[in-house]
This record gives sequence, structure tokens and C-alpha cells, in this order.
Amino acid sequence: MFAVAVAALGFSSCSETWDDNPVLNTHEGEVKADFLNNPQMQDQVIMLTNDNKDGNFHLTCSQPDFGYAAVGTYRVQCSLTEDFAKFEEISQDFYDCSQINPLNGDVAAVLEKLAGVQTDADLPLPEYKRLYMRLRAFVAQDEANTQFLSNVVSFKGVNANYLAIWVAGVPVNLYMRGGMNEWGATPGSEWQFVTGPEENTWVLPNVTILANTSIKVSTDSWGSPNLGGNAGENEASQMINPGEEYAMTQGDNPGHMRMDVDFTGKVVLRLENGIYYITFDPAR
Repeated sequence: MFAVAVAALGFSSCSETWDDNPVLNTHEGEVKADFLNNPQMQDQVIMLTNDNKDGNFHLTCSQPDFGYAAVGTYRVQCSLTEDFAKFEEISQDFYDCSQINPLNGDVAAVLEKLAGVQTDADLPLPEYKRLYMRLRAFVAQDEANTQFLSNVVSFKGVNANYLAIWVAGVPVNLYMRGGMNEWGATPGSEWQFVTGPEENTWVLPNVTILANTSIKVSTDSWGSPNLGGNAGENEASQMINPGEEYAMTQGDNPGHMRMDVDFTGKVVLRLENGIYYITFDPAR
């Protein structure tokens, strides 16, 4: 008798119509809809600084018509023009319509990209910019077919006074120092690193180092970072090979590094999880 009841219950459940179940609305492209609220700080002037980069902007919205109360994903898009002819999207995902809070640092980065900032000398911007924002909303399980673009809101004036973006090719206070340059640090020389194409990378584009030349990497004052090898100095220094990557030793006075062959090519330094790595990439 018990088994018959279970079977009947299962049959009844399976025979329910799909009209009783939620159905995800899908469509092609991005549908525009009014679901973003005007921000409370829209009439304030805001300066973004390195000290407040972990603060945030605050936006709220209602859920667009996904067909039912689905878990929506929201991304913030920013532009300097109301028509969004050129815009940047912040990569952080938000899931709560009442707490869409992009970090100040992320807003500063997109503002600087949109304004064409290249170096610290471009900051602060000559004038506060009206910054327009909108949301791109979608359901993660079918992002391509559930996208909505919100109405546009704006903040009266936004500026930044620090470099929040990574710009390639900018000289930095970091030098290769060694026997090839009498351990010097000359701004503008071939031994001064510039920012690389990827964040937290630095490059010497084209240098020549003779075999058995001792080298280290540091600032013009031997400040931090002060990078070298894991052994001693000169003949007792760490021997490395061109084309291979090595973790560098940090501290007040790390050892030297050297190669036992002449080298011509590019030197790449990168930082990952607090460790600096160096590669001597031979010219091809």
C-alpha cells in the first residue's frame, strides 16, 4: 500500500504542466530597460585618491525581467559621454540589487583609461569629469541570451590624483646595477627598467652584458626592492642561464647574479605573490 502511494505521488509530480514552473526569458542581443536608480551622491564632487581606493560608489537597482526572480549578475559600465560611444566595464560581479558598490580604485582606473591618462604627470585631470554609469545585467547560466542594459545615471564631477592603471613603457625607479655600469643608477640609461606590457612586469628592452659580469637590481638609493642572487658576490655569485626564469633574493644585501656567456637581449622582471622573478631573454 505504501509503495502504491509513493508511485502515485511520483506520477502526479511528473504530470504537472510546465506553466507551473519558472521559465527564463531569453532574447538576442542586449535589451535596454529602466532598472537603475539615481545615486544619492550624483551631485557631489568626488576626488579618488590612493588613500580612499578601497572605498566604493553605491548604486541600487531593481531586477530586469528575467522571467522570474532569478539570481542576476550585474556589471558596472562607465563612460565620459551619455551615449556610451566609448565605455569601460568593471570586471567585478555583483548579485544584490541593493548593494552594487564598485571600488573607488576600479572607478579611478576606468576613468583614467577613458581620459587617456598615460603617466602621473597627467594627474589630477585638468577638470572634474561628469562620469556616466549604467549596468549590464544577465543570468550567468545563459549570459549571451539574457543581457539587459540599464538606463544611464551620472555623477556630477569625478577626478583622480594617483595612477590607478598600469601603463607600459613608463620609466620607474628600478635599475640593473653591476659591473657593466660600475654599479650606477642613471635615469634614462639603458639600465633603467620601464613598465612592461602586463601589470607587475618591468623590462630592459635591449642590453648587452659580458660573461661573468655581476649584477643586481635595485632603486637609485639601494632601497626596496633590493634584489640579487642566493649566493655570494663576484666569483661566488649565483650562476644563471639565459632563457630561464629565476626567483630573486630580497633583503638588505642579497648576493650577485652572473652568466658564464655574453648576453644580448631583453631582461624581464616580474612580481608574483611578493616574489620577484628575472629572465634574461636572448635576442633572436
